[in-house]
Amino acid sequence: MIEVKNISVQIDKKTILKPTNFSFKKGKIYGIIGPNGAGKSTFLKVIAGFLKPSSGQVFFLGKPMLQPNPIISVVWQTPYLFQTSVYKNVAYGLKVRHINENEIRTKVREILQQFQLEHLALQKATKLSGGETAKVALARAIITSPEVLILDEPTASMDPQNVFEIEQIIQKFSKQLNMTVILVTHNMFQAKRIADETLFFHSGHLIEANQTRILFENPTHELTKKFISGETYF
Repeated sequence: MIEVKNISVQIDKKTILKPTNFSFKKGKIYGIIGPNGAGKSTFLKVIAGFLKPSSGQVFFLGKPMLQPNPIISVVWQTPYLFQTSVYKNVAYGLKVRHINENEIRTKVREILQQFQLEHLALQKATKLSGGETAKVALARAIITSPEVLILDEPTASMDPQNVFEIEQIIQKFSKQLNMTVILVTHNMFQAKRIADETLFFHSGHLIEANQTRILFENPTHELTKKFISGETYF
C-alpha cells in the first residue's frame, strides 16, 4: 500500500527524521507513538505527500508519491473547517470531484447519521465544540472513501466520551472501507485499543515496530521499554 524506503528529512541543516523504512499494508490501523520532537508529525507529512524527503522515496500503490494524492485523506491535529455549515464542509470533497448533487445529498445525509451529526447539518462550523469539530473533519475525510486515512492526534484534549466515539468511528470505517489508517497519538492506551501495529519513534529514529500487543507486552528495544514504562528522562 505505502512503502517508505530510506526516507530522511533535514530542515535548516538539522536532521529531523533519520533514514526510515517501513511498509503499511491495506486495511490495517497503525499507531505511531513517541515523545515530543521524535519526528512523528514530520513522518506523517512525508507519507501524506506534503513534505518532500531530503533523501529516500515514498511509494503509493507501487508508484513514487511526488505530491498529495486525492485518495489519501489527512486530518491534522487542529483541523481547518470552512466557515460554512456542517453540511457544506462534509460535502466539499464530493463537490470538487463533481459528484451528482443527488448523490452528494444522499452520501452526506448517510454519513452525518453515522457520525450522529445530522442535527448539526445546518450549524455553522465555527459554532461547534472541539469534539464536534473533530467528528466533522473526520466525516469530511472519510466521505470520499479514501484508501488511506492519516490522522495527527485525532482525540487530543477530548473528554473520554468523545475519545471513545472517535475511536469507534475510526475502527468502523477502517473495516467497512478496508481503509488503511495511520495515526499519531500521545495516548498509548489509544494505540493499544485500536491499532493493529504500533511504531515507536525517538529522536528522529524509528526505534521499533511490531504488532501492538507484542510491542507493549514484550518490547525488544530498551528505549521502547522505558517509554512504555513512563520513565521521564525523555
